[in-house]
Amino acid sequence: MPVHQLRAAGRAFASIPARQRLTPVAAVCVGLLCLPMPTQAQAQSAGDQKLDTVTVSGFRASLESSISTKRNADAIVEAISAEDIGKLPDVSIADAISRLPGLTAQRVAGRSSVISIRGMAPRYGVTLLNGREIVSTGDNRSVEYDQFPSELINAATVYKTPDASLSAQGLSGTINMKTLRPLDFGSSRAVVGARLERNSNGALNPEISGMGNRLSASYVTQSADRTFGAAVGFAHLDSPSQEKHYKSWWWANTNNWGSPLAGVPTDAVALQGFELGAASSRQKRDGLMGVLEYKPNANLHGTVDLYYSKFDQTEARRTVMSDMSTWSGAVWTNAQTSYVNGDKIVTRADVTNATPVALTTYNKRQDDIRAVGWNNELKLADWKLVSDLSWSKAKRDEQNAEVEAGSKSRVDLGPDHFVTGDGRSTFQPVFDFSDPKSAYLTDPANWGRDGRSQFPKVRDELKALKLSAGRNFEGWMNSFEAGLDYSERDKSMNRTEVYYNLKNNRTPVLIPSNLLRTPTDLSFAGSNIHMVNFDLPSVLGLYDAVPASTDQAPGRIWSVHEKVTAGHAKLGLEFDWGVPVHGTLGLRVVHAQQYSNGLLWNPKTSASDPTSGGTSYTDTLPSINLSADVTPNTIVRFGLAKVLARPNMEDMRAGFSGISVSSNDRTWSASGGNAKLEPWRADAVDLSAEHYFSKRSYVAAAAFHKHIRNFVYSQSIPFDFTGFPNPTTYTPISNIGLLSTQANGHGGMIAGTELSGSLDAGLISPAVDGIGMSFSYANTRSSLHEDNNLNNPLDGLSGVVSNFVLYYERDGFSARIGSRHRSAFVTTVRGTFGENVPSMISAETILDGQVGYSFETGAFKGLSLTLQINNLQDRPYRTRVGISTGAKDPNATLPERYTSYGRQFLLGGTYKF
Repeated sequence: MPVHQLRAAGRAFASIPARQRLTPVAAVCVGLLCLPMPTQAQAQSAGDQKLDTVTVSGFRASLESSISTKRNADAIVEAISAEDIGKLPDVSIADAISRLPGLTAQRVAGRSSVISIRGMAPRYGVTLLNGREIVSTGDNRSVEYDQFPSELINAATVYKTPDASLSAQGLSGTINMKTLRPLDFGSSRAVVGARLERNSNGALNPEISGMGNRLSASYVTQSADRTFGAAVGFAHLDSPSQEKHYKSWWWANTNNWGSPLAGVPTDAVALQGFELGAASSRQKRDGLMGVLEYKPNANLHGTVDLYYSKFDQTEARRTVMSDMSTWSGAVWTNAQTSYVNGDKIVTRADVTNATPVALTTYNKRQDDIRAVGWNNELKLADWKLVSDLSWSKAKRDEQNAEVEAGSKSRVDLGPDHFVTGDGRSTFQPVFDFSDPKSAYLTDPANWGRDGRSQFPKVRDELKALKLSAGRNFEGWMNSFEAGLDYSERDKSMNRTEVYYNLKNNRTPVLIPSNLLRTPTDLSFAGSNIHMVNFDLPSVLGLYDAVPASTDQAPGRIWSVHEKVTAGHAKLGLEFDWGVPVHGTLGLRVVHAQQYSNGLLWNPKTSASDPTSGGTSYTDTLPSINLSADVTPNTIVRFGLAKVLARPNMEDMRAGFSGISVSSNDRTWSASGGNAKLEPWRADAVDLSAEHYFSKRSYVAAAAFHKHIRNFVYSQSIPFDFTGFPNPTTYTPISNIGLLSTQANGHGGMIAGTELSGSLDAGLISPAVDGIGMSFSYANTRSSLHEDNNLNNPLDGLSGVVSNFVLYYERDGFSARIGSRHRSAFVTTVRGTFGENVPSMISAETILDGQVGYSFETGAFKGLSLTLQINNLQDRPYRTRVGISTGAKDPNATLPERYTSYGRQFLLGGTYKF
């Protein structure tokens, strides 16, 4: 564009009112579109490609398909593909996705459960199933991937740059899981699979075995004229988890607070409490998938997707815990100290006069997910019309019950050793927690109750309709699509609680002998520590259930309702700027309405009153994706977009507690949710360079930068308290006060670089054909901080994520070893009482291995046998804390949790016919 035209454009832009000007991202997208495009790029014909004559299968076939998806996409994407029907490369969909460049999983109860994209917490991303947003049984939006059997998912694509036609998009990225399409197959196929599973920790609690199994079956068929196809798949999971658990409660020098700990040097930091336990859980999941596909002619194509998952989890946990602080009355003697990072820490002592608790916990959780989708494509002349109608619903019902036991008198914990690095502290209690004649059902630590139960219930329902129309053109603008999306989502949480008190006026009682079981072995954290074991559901008959205090109800009982309407338009581009260029220019306009019902704690009546609130807003989200074929095998990609992530539903709740009027300045104050909370918003730019050597070999480098314009963090904001109950005698000077809540505020940046590749040794020499490797490395940094506190890093941000897989596959034999590394990060987890608490999770490297053999000829043709070992090195899950000073301490240098989940062994096979 000549200089005089640029100047004229600048003057014209300056004359536009500020509210009507294009944002910088939109302006760049339009500017790129206006550049000269004189020559249409010529598509490379399939005949120009030299096709391999060798047909590969198994992991290499999966790799080929994944790389092909990445290479042919307009956006910057990563992909995984099944090796065959019902056979993703990993034991779970979360494990498979987490091996992609820039992605990682967070372990929950030893299993990969939630996914982070580009170092950002799961809440910044969106998960789709067959292009449709899916509900969640969790407390917020993040999908728990262990609800989706890997045997029923055929592929997954991760969009790192947005595609305007997607029905929902995230700030960090979008994951689209796909089930198979029966008409994509040339003939009918069936596959059945079975695997035995064993946990190396064995059965830590007698009622739950360390053995499990997995069963699956899938069938695909088509009509003779290939106008109709059907697929059905079933997957059964019975998987054990066995957990050895240790936790340091908190570390402090309480002498600094005027409350010295008897027997501890006044200048030393000491451990204030601990817990050690063994948990056994069993996850049972039945998943069912069905697909009906019809194509009666070239102009009509339809699919109906059905998905159902039922997930049951039972957990038995036995834990010995004790307060060792000065307020508990504990006495320390013979204290020995060491210096850790300049702090004087007690590393050994004799602790007496303690009140340890033997806590028995029982968890029962039942999850149901149902999803139905109906998609139709109709061609009318040059136009393609698409309608997509979908519905999904999730239900979670859970009970967390616990009862207390212990000594009727104070206990000597013996000589104790407190670790300050990796590992578990060890204890030598004099009291025998396994003796049913000494361990009473009682309240040893004076918690004011003898037990309790929580009953979390989650309901999540999502209804959506998508309509679009598009057509292809000849010329530099080769396609056009426009459409409208509408969705309604309703999610509710109800987490009630009751306390248990022993009958007969809370008189301590021995455990009935007919309910006793083999004691639980806790000697991994001390000499000969065992704990009394009994049937908790049956023993509840000894208790009266009494309502717990309801002052926490505003944070535990709420519902959120959303209506989102979005219009989108997308242009396909193909032209020549000295090199062939293709891509898309997109625009989404999203209008959201949100409304929440909740509770307001009324201290005047000691009861909860109903309350509600909501808001609406509109976002304009332009995007552009361009890919330049610098050489026939080298592609440079560029992406620019405005992106957003809708806030946590829990933070959007209407609900208030702590309502008060200050005696000093006569102003209102309270804490609670924010029904007017708006999304995280960002301007994102991406650049990627990819070079492809063959179908299974490539290297890529990428960089991204996201400027967060609207962040969400804890702050005090002005709020209208009109109509709120005044629990004080002070008359407020105004109805406007301060609400402590999550609110929108200034942002910062998230940026990173990624390296990835896959190399097939067959390129070097036919002698090493079958050997290969894939790898990725991602480095992410951010200027953002949780709660706008410089001491608190961004939730879920891992600075370094890397993956490495070395494989061999030839003549039926296969072997694979993979490594996943994630650097330390801080994230939000559920605390003891169901509240959100931050946790510093230490760096971890997980090593998995697999060997197998597939019969390619003979009577056993179609049979594949596999031995897989996950967490080969039994890497523990570790978290750290800082020294408590009365405020949050960023120096998380001391151990908190140390949990060993054991190794997971799976042996079995599949048979296809």
